[in-house]
Formats: sequence, structure tokens, C-alpha cells
Amino acid sequence: MSLFAAQSCLKDQKMVFDKPYSERMSDYLKNVTEVLESNESGWIMRTYPGTGQAYGGYAFYVNFKDGKVTARCEIDPEYEETSYYKLTNDNGPVLSFDLHNEILHLFSTPSSGAYQAMGGDFEFTIKEYSNEKIGLVGKRSGNHCDLYPFPVGIAPEKYLQDVYDMSENVLAATVDGVIGGKEVTGEVDLDSRRITFTYYDPEEAALIAAGDPANEEEEDGDDEEGYVTKEMPFMYTPTGIRAYEPVKIAGNTLDDLMYHSENNVFTNGVIVLQGHVPADYTQYADFEGTYTLKYNSTATVTLTPNEDKTGYIMSGINKNYTIFLKYNKAKGRLMWNVQLVGSDGDNLVWLAAWDLNGGGNLNYWDEMAGTEIHWVEERNQFEFESNLNWEGHATDSFILWETDSDGNSMGQYTGWGSSQIPYLKYLKRK
Repeated sequence: MSLFAAQSCLKDQKMVFDKPYSERMSDYLKNVTEVLESNESGWIMRTYPGTGQAYGGYAFYVNFKDGKVTARCEIDPEYEETSYYKLTNDNGPVLSFDLHNEILHLFSTPSSGAYQAMGGDFEFTIKEYSNEKIGLVGKRSGNHCDLYPFPVGIAPEKYLQDVYDMSENVLAATVDGVIGGKEVTGEVDLDSRRITFTYYDPEEAALIAAGDPANEEEEDGDDEEGYVTKEMPFMYTPTGIRAYEPVKIAGNTLDDLMYHSENNVFTNGVIVLQGHVPADYTQYADFEGTYTLKYNSTATVTLTPNEDKTGYIMSGINKNYTIFLKYNKAKGRLMWNVQLVGSDGDNLVWLAAWDLNGGGNLNYWDEMAGTEIHWVEERNQFEFESNLNWEGHATDSFILWETDSDGNSMGQYTGWGSSQIPYLKYLKRK
């Protein structure tokens, strides 16, 4: 009986798989190639670099022909680059852009603002394919990176320019409105392209806390007072923003939101979310110039826009290093955070956050710790505000700190002369 059953199973298996795995995979990859290259208008690629969609989404244009891929990106719509692509079997079907392409490797190449790059993918597992969609998942990030047919009759650079313009026009640090009868607020991070929604709903919060299997949505969290918090990573479109995945807010599903710049409003059908910016908001271009930096001492510093316009390079404190100040578009502030500023042999030199008022504690391991530079109208100057309280400590100073290559502390670094920037006070334009 056992032998008969085994023979029967083998016979059934042969009927289901009439070809060896290698032949079936080869046929699969040929079919994907045909779909990729038969679409003459090309594809829109929705890319989300970084684990957990850490940087939000970006629009790419890709066109496949004769084993080559031509690419553009919303960041520089006029620039186009062509390289080879390949489809391989690596524990499943994979689309790979393994030969260097400045556009397709944009988020996997280090820059001044991200010296460890941004966790971008250039290898993607193929989950599904059709003429309407090619479903991809980044092998590094684990994020969806799907391809959709590019609209016929529109120049790729025009479409991507419209996306870029929208990314420049959207201006909101917070949003608020009523959804499903609930007052909803949202904290907007335009740099990481993410909205964190919060609303009061004790019943939904209780379901989430209890892990009720009937609550099918993958919720982000709640607190004991009945508030629900949900994250919505997004990308820009020519008309507004699109969520990474649909998110249910107070019983209503948000996916696409149209943006109306004339009154700073986002809409989705009858849903209206009003955008707001802080009263001390400063436009990116208005930071450029030469300043007096006042701390326990005084220095003349220059703020120069960095190459990709994500922040400023501050020079003048010490000839051996410069400081990167990231621009927070939602708040209209510069972020002076913990950062790597150089090396000494195999050791690394960090500009560490320092809490002198709180006892001299320092932080060199968390690159979110530091200060925000914001405008104070009544004193006609920029001042400093700690942007992360780490273990109960605020940042009021910075100090050069040395670590070995494994991150072990080696103490204060004095190899470049003065190593301390104590008690930050203000930046006043000269």
C-alpha cells in the first residue's frame, strides 16, 4: 500500500510539473523579459528605500530594450542613463541592476547627507508579472517596488518634473481634519515622506491592544488612554501624494491624497485635511550666508548649500572638518545632529551631542540626537533647541569624540586642536 501511494504521488507530481525546475524558471524569466521589453512606453517604478520605508517613496521611469534599461528619476527629471539589466534565478526569479547606474543606484550610493547610503535596492525578487503590473520586492529593504505601465503620450521628463514640482510645493508640518466622525491629527515628516496619524477611538484602541484577529488591518499602535497611531509612508505624484499601502484611518481608507497648494489642503473624496507650518518657518534658501556663531567662544561660520540641496555645509569652526546641517522641510529648520566628521588611522572621529548643563553626558551613537536651528523673530537671530532627549539628556553643546572601528569609545579627540563647542547660544547673520 505504501509503495503504491508513493508511486501515485510521483505520478501526480509529474503531471503537475512536466518540466524540470530549471526549464520552468528559464521559461518564467523569458516571459518576464517579454513583458518588460514589449511595453514601448516604459514603466513607472515606485521605489521605497530603507528598511520599513525609512525614506518614503520615489518615482522612477524605466524602459527595457535589448537587455538594457534606460532610467530617469524625479530628483533630476532631465537626466537619463542607460545600463544593462539581467533576470536571474537566486532562490527565485530576480530582476537585477547590478552594473552601476547613477540613477538606479541613487539610494545605495553614499552621499554627504547619508554616508552609509539610504538602504536602496538594485536587486528585486519578482513576485508577479502581467502587462498591468510587475510586482517586485527589494532584496535588501524588503519593500514593495512595483512597476506600472507609463502613461502613453506623456514625456517621461514632463511626468517626473510634475512629481518633483509637487515635492517642492507640498508644505506642511502637521495636518488635521475630521475622518469618520473622529478628529484626526497628523505629524508630517517631508524628509522621510511619512505622516503619523493620531486620533481618539477607545474601542479601536482596545481591539488593537487585545490583538483581536477580527481587526484585520496591521495597526501601528495605541496608548492606554484610547488614542490610535498609524504610519503612512508616501510618495509624490503629479497631483499630490500616494500611500505605500492603503491605510485605514477611523474606518476610512486613505491611499491617494490630492494636494491643493492655494490653501494647503489635502483631499480624498469628502475627506479634507488642512496643512499647517510653524510660525518660525524658514525657507531653505534663506539660510545661506555668513554668520557669527556664539557659544562659550565666538566663530565666523559660512553656511553653503550642499550638492543635493538636502541641507547646508557649515565651515569655519575648525579647519580640519566641516559640519552637515540637514534641512527639515516640514519644520523649516536646520538639524545639527551627531555625525562622523573624519578619521585618525583606523579610528573614527565623531561630533558627539553633549549635555553640559545636565552633567556632561554625551551621545555619539544616535545620529538623531542634536539640535534644531530655528528663527527667533524678537531677537533677529537663529537659536538652538534640542531635538532629541536621550536618556533624559538634552543637547546644548558638541564635542569631538573618538571610537575604534567597532564603535568602542576611545575618549575625547584632541588631534585637531580645539575639540569642544560648549553652550551653543545663537547664529546671527553678519
